[in-house]
Amino acid sequence: MRILGLALAVLGVLGVAVAVAVWRQPQAALAISHWPFAWRYDPDLPVSPHTWRQLWLALAQSGVALVMLVCALFSRRWRYGLLAVAVVLAFSTQWPRPQMLLTEAHSTSYQRSPLVFSDANVLRGGRLYQAQCASCHGAAADGRGPRAASLPTWPSVLGAPLFDNRLEGELHWHVGQGGKRPSASAMHGFQAVLSADDIWRVLDYLRLRAYGTSGGAGMPAVPAPVVHLVCRDGRADSLSGLRGLPLRVVAHALEAPDQPQDPRILTIALTRGAPGKANADCVAADRGAWDAYALAAGVPPEALAGAQFMVDRRGWLRARRLPGAAPAWTSADNVCGPGGRMEGGAAGGLGELLLAMDRTPIALPQRSP
Repeated sequence: MRILGLALAVLGVLGVAVAVAVWRQPQAALAISHWPFAWRYDPDLPVSPHTWRQLWLALAQSGVALVMLVCALFSRRWRYGLLAVAVVLAFSTQWPRPQMLLTEAHSTSYQRSPLVFSDANVLRGGRLYQAQCASCHGAAADGRGPRAASLPTWPSVLGAPLFDNRLEGELHWHVGQGGKRPSASAMHGFQAVLSADDIWRVLDYLRLRAYGTSGGAGMPAVPAPVVHLVCRDGRADSLSGLRGLPLRVVAHALEAPDQPQDPRILTIALTRGAPGKANADCVAADRGAWDAYALAAGVPPEALAGAQFMVDRRGWLRARRLPGAAPAWTSADNVCGPGGRMEGGAAGGLGELLLAMDRTPIALPQRSP
């Protein structure tokens, strides 16, 4: 009996330790291949003070019941009395309903994409989206596809709010499985026509497209698309090989003068098939690279020339300067100032931007390079 009591105590301590470890982890940092529970903790879920009080009272009552149970296992004289008290306390505990504290979860909730966030994967995701999703959600992901009006539920807009407080694995599950109940959603599951990797590609396409239209406001950080490079000193052959260095990605315009080089940053020129015409540290000549960054700018590929992007040392898109607009860097966070805007592109402005990126790094895990 004493061994059983010790085993129960050890299991209880381990369970509490695991729960606390999961709770303290940022949701975006968790990567669990199979989540075994139907619910998960969501720090953004509003919980009333009454529900919190009910939870703490239930935990306290359960704790007392556990103590009574352990004492009963070690006591011969009061064993049955303590067991009776423990049973009464355990069965009379009033726990709050799970949906008052937790949000619904799926087995894939904490899965993360195993794919590189590259121009090839993003553009393939775009082609799959146009083939499988655009008829309902619209070519521009605005919910205005040609079939939208004929559906029982109007398709959702697949913009920045889609990724706000939504785990990657849950988005993947909803695309693959569709609605929880056939009558609750007009969208059917795509698991039969899209592989797991292809669903990740579609989500990456939508993520980069949402960044392009919103500038990153109202959504988690977005990586800079990984592209193939030719560097004049041979230091790397892809964007992921430059991690640890701040980067400026420039869509080279043939008729415009070259951007002045800044020794504090590495300049990457997107040339759309003209590798030898840009004065830059590295050149991305593939058309796919150009098209991927056009998505990040929220403009058609033919209008990208002149755009610039700042990429931090961890590979995240932090700021952009769009073509044809007033000369200003803009960002979704405060690296461009409190208003998310930094006027001018002088060296002093870039210096402030670099310092701000280093002071406020993105506290999220990187994808595999």
